[in-house]
Parts: sequence; structure tokens; C-alpha cells
Amino acid sequence: MQKLSIPLVCLAVMVDQPVWATPPAIEDLASLKKLQSQVVELVEKVQPATVSLTSERTGAWGSGVVVSEKGRILTAAHVVQGASVVTVIFPDGTETTAAVLGANRTKDTAMLQINEVGEYPHVKLGDSDALSVGDFLVAMGHAGGHDPLRKPPVRFGRLISKNMAGFFTSDCTLIGGDSGGPIFDIEGKLVGINSSIGVDWSANNHAGISALVADWKRLEAGETWGRLSSNPFANEDSPILGVGIVGSTRQGVLLGQVIPGSPAQRSGIKKGDIVVSVDGKKVTDGGALLVELNRFRPGQSVKMEILRGEVLMEIEPTLARRGDLYQQ
Repeated sequence: MQKLSIPLVCLAVMVDQPVWATPPAIEDLASLKKLQSQVVELVEKVQPATVSLTSERTGAWGSGVVVSEKGRILTAAHVVQGASVVTVIFPDGTETTAAVLGANRTKDTAMLQINEVGEYPHVKLGDSDALSVGDFLVAMGHAGGHDPLRKPPVRFGRLISKNMAGFFTSDCTLIGGDSGGPIFDIEGKLVGINSSIGVDWSANNHAGISALVADWKRLEAGETWGRLSSNPFANEDSPILGVGIVGSTRQGVLLGQVIPGSPAQRSGIKKGDIVVSVDGKKVTDGGALLVELNRFRPGQSVKMEILRGEVLMEIEPTLARRGDLYQQ
């Protein structure tokens, strides 16, 4: 078992939650020992399901996590891109193979299925949407590839930011080979997949499990779609209203062009309207409007207040998926 260290300070660029957060209280040595025991118990339970993945065809390598007794594996899309079959190595050295099913490159998530019938150690799924800044997290992966002399290293940290694309950031230290590995909440439930490593190794991005679960059937059916973008507003899976933003007024956000066939047009929004609030929250500029809309997902309805002249109206458009709207 690796030694665990508790980071003292978290700072990151945030999108929709405060940067600074108060972590769960550690009041004394007894509280710290209790937390350590909880983490040790968590690791013993989930570490056997943290696997190493390699592809002879592409030369890629990374990590994954088994999420069903029958051998369903989740990983990052970039770990298995270009491969149809990968080698799976469990922490105890057991090797097998898995078929790559589907992948959502926009969310950097992928699903595999172990080819050999059997019963495999696996973990339970959690809820990344329920996470808050400051929550304790435990990340794992086969850093540097599978090493028969050690088990997957344990990284303890906290959630430091969340964004509207379903990703979140933690200060759990990650290095090469950890991509595709799991990150757990303090209860030992899977809340994310390691996606990309930060500049300083301690501000790393994870694909939230809740966004992955929304794609489950498509991944299971073997679909591959999307593209990974550093701009969450430009991702094909992001929600969109379908309007141009002209600027700000004292009342709210002034709208310009309304895209034909968009949620905005269907809900009656017109050029020159002013968005006053989204889901009860006042919006003062275009950036704030985008952030509030991106708290929702495509297919969800959102309550908005629109000012047209001197008339304040309430509308409830159903947001579209960016990729679908711009394919029309």
C-alpha cells in the first residue's frame, strides 16, 4: 500500500464552481486516521479491477477499469483509438484480451468487453454530477505501464473544478500510463475516467461517469463518434440554444441571429430579444449565458426569462446537441 498524502491547497481555473473550497473537516489526528483507514479499505476493494491496457497494433498503452462481473471495461477513448482488440493485464498479472466496443471521442470515453468468459473483479458506478469542489477522491492507474513488482499506485486528492462538458479536475497526481484509469469518490464508487494530464501533473482532467452513463447504450452497441476539443463550448455533445450574442445591456444579454430550426426559433425567440435569466439565475453577459446553459444537457428543457421591448416573457426551450444542430 502506497503512502497517502493529503494536499493542503487547491487552485485551478474554474468554469462553473468557485476555485476555493472548504474540504471535509479533519479536526484532529483521530479524524485523519479514520480517513486513512477509509481510503485503505477503498483501495483494497477497487484496486483488483484497475487494469493495464496495451495494443500491439497501435503501440498505445494506458489503463482501464472493470465495471461488471462479466468483464465490461471503461477507459479513455484516446487509449484505444485505432485498435479493435487490446491486451488486458490485471494487477495480479493475469492476462486476457478485450474487444473495443464504442467510443465517444468528445468525452474521451470508451467501452470494451473481455473476450474470455469468466467472473472478474469489478467496481460500482457512482454519480459525478453529485460531486462538489473539495470532495476527496482516489485515482489509480498503471503509471508507466503494468509493473509486476507493484500494484497500481494510489493517488489521493480533491476535486478542484467542474466544467459544463461533463469533465472535472482533481489534484490527484497522474503521469503517463494513468490515462483511462479510474477515479473514485471516498465511498469507493467510480466517478470518472482519467482523461488528460495537467501541466504540473497535479491538475488533471477526468471524464465524469454521469456523462458516460448517458452514452451507455451507444457505446455498448459499438458506435464511435465525436472529437476531443479543449473548448467545451465547441464540443459536438454540448447543449446549444441556437442564437447569436450581440452584447450586454442593463437588463441582460442582447440576442442577434436566430438559427433556423434551433431550440431558440422553436420557442419563439427573436432577434433583438434580451435574455434576463436562465433557470432563475440572472445573466449579465454572453459568457454568463453560455455557462448557465451548459449546466444542462441536450434534450433537457430550461426555463428562461426574455425581455421583448417592455414585455417580460417566460419560455422553456428544449436544448439541442451542437453536433445535431449544425448538421442540419
